[in-house]
Amino acid sequence: MKWLLKLAFGRSDFKLFEAIRSISHNIHHSNIRLDSMSILFFLGRWLPYSVAVGVATGAVASLMDLFVVKINRFLSTDLILFFVFPALVAAITGYAIRKVPETGGPGIGFAVLHLLRSRGFVQIRTLLYKLGVSILVLSGGFVAGREGPSFFLGIGLGEWIGRIYGFGKKYRNILGLIGGGAFTGALLKAPLGSSIFAMELEKMYDFDYRPFMPMIVAAITSYLTFSFFRGNHAFIQLSHKAVWDMSSIPYIVLMGLIIAGVIYLYTLIFHFCLWFAKLIPSGRRPLVGTLLGIPLMMGLYWITQSTEILSAPANMKILSTMAQHGFSVPVDIGIIVLTIFLTSLTLGFGIPGGLILPVLIIGTAVGNIFGHIFPNQLIMFTLAGMGAALSAAAKTPLAAIVMITEMSHDDVVIPMTAAVITSYIASFGYSLYLGQDNVFKGSLRDFTSHMTESK
Repeated sequence: MKWLLKLAFGRSDFKLFEAIRSISHNIHHSNIRLDSMSILFFLGRWLPYSVAVGVATGAVASLMDLFVVKINRFLSTDLILFFVFPALVAAITGYAIRKVPETGGPGIGFAVLHLLRSRGFVQIRTLLYKLGVSILVLSGGFVAGREGPSFFLGIGLGEWIGRIYGFGKKYRNILGLIGGGAFTGALLKAPLGSSIFAMELEKMYDFDYRPFMPMIVAAITSYLTFSFFRGNHAFIQLSHKAVWDMSSIPYIVLMGLIIAGVIYLYTLIFHFCLWFAKLIPSGRRPLVGTLLGIPLMMGLYWITQSTEILSAPANMKILSTMAQHGFSVPVDIGIIVLTIFLTSLTLGFGIPGGLILPVLIIGTAVGNIFGHIFPNQLIMFTLAGMGAALSAAAKTPLAAIVMITEMSHDDVVIPMTAAVITSYIASFGYSLYLGQDNVFKGSLRDFTSHMTESK
């Protein structure tokens, strides 16, 4: 026995059993041991809460989608009514903003600021106003995304359901994120992507994984509830699978750079309109912006010969069309320019709605242009363009890849990643959403000092 100890440990007096007891003691007092209390806390508190949030947000999202689709079908029967309706909605929105200021504008910006700075809960009255006005806005005429209202409403529902379940204020941010991710996951039919989007949005470069598991449970439950009532189909419906090859990668990188530039231009114009609108009394802003935007709505109808792009919040059909059928380059450029100015005048002037849809349309149009170079790879370029645009605008690269994959039920992860990384890096320093800071911000002095230290 002694010679074995000497062979293994270098000495024959090694106390093997004492060493084993010491190792066992260290393991017992380390984080290797099973944390049964945390498991019970998750199963007993977070899991029931997440399911409740999922059912609640999925049910409200189903009701919201039902009204939006019904109203849009009614408006589509009369072209004149289709272009008169936005002015009526703008007047209603102005009235709602006078009553509840949080009703207006893209919901994501308010949601981020609320999570970062506010200590209170979203009021029930605010949620009801936001729900009613958002249904009207998403029904037709406005190119507005679903994620703005859904994230806003989800945060409120998550917070209030959390209060019912007895969670304290220290969990308010987590509760809001779970609700926002769940509601958005249902309305966009992308539960995993929306969950990642919610986390990346609040902590752009510093993930907080605490809400991830309950958020995934809530988002999947919300998605299943929504699908039960409204059906399970992809938002971006493709007739065939995307194809690509390595020779197109340089063009994908170039597309990412161009998209970053276009989104930068969009950010400048949108924030200019956002600040200019503050010169107008808040109750009048939506109507003024909409009246200025109606000719642009007509322009989108004229160049596409369809109301698809103006009905996009209701059915997202325009994304499927652009992903599979190449428009002419002038039409694509017209869609980009008109979408930028229309949404800047409407959403920037207080019309509630999200910015993801306009960004996806812009990215699809740029991808459509590159599809003229590779006609057989049109779907790949348009999907990659969507991801690149979302990544540059919202600073959510991982969510962009996952969300577009979920929405299209297609896999172009590798080329999309190339476009997403390119647009993401090239877009450091600006964001469409309020409340986001660039922690990679540096200067030439920082760079030169780092180089000096490395030597």
